[in-house]
Amino acid sequence: MDRLTKFVLILLLIIVALVIHAKLHFRGKPQAVLPASECDATLWTHTYEKDRLQVIAPCAAVEGRVVGVRQSEDGDLHISLNPDRKSVLNLVNVFHAHRTLVVESVCEHTPAEDPARAACGDFHPAITPPAIGERVRIIGAYVTDTDNGWNEMHPVSRIEVLR
Repeated sequence: MDRLTKFVLILLLIIVALVIHAKLHFRGKPQAVLPASECDATLWTHTYEKDRLQVIAPCAAVEGRVVGVRQSEDGDLHISLNPDRKSVLNLVNVFHAHRTLVVESVCEHTPAEDPARAACGDFHPAITPPAIGERVRIIGAYVTDTDNGWNEMHPVSRIEVLR
């Protein structure tokens, strides 16, 4: 075996080891699974394009620090959460969501799009948006958004500010 072949094999082994390590570290598992009674199942009727959301845990809790908050055209409030436990992230969260967990509170404001308006109707959640920098506990459905490939909390039943 020549020197170049040995180098390529060693490089491939290192890459495989790194991928296995990343898959084990970023497992995409909820921090805490809660009883269904802790979440508001009626929020699914107001979730726009809910078919794209693959449910991992119907009710879960995740804690972390808010690093971003923005309003989406579909009426949802998008929160970027730096989770305390990185195991809630999958590899798509790591590379495309900047190591954050996406959190969506449905119908937080009037949607710009007609189909989303139909999902929201007259519904407005009783969730107070968190401020950037706050430590929070998010309670809601833990899902994979199949359009993006990342894990998220969507829809959110409660946001508790932690001290």
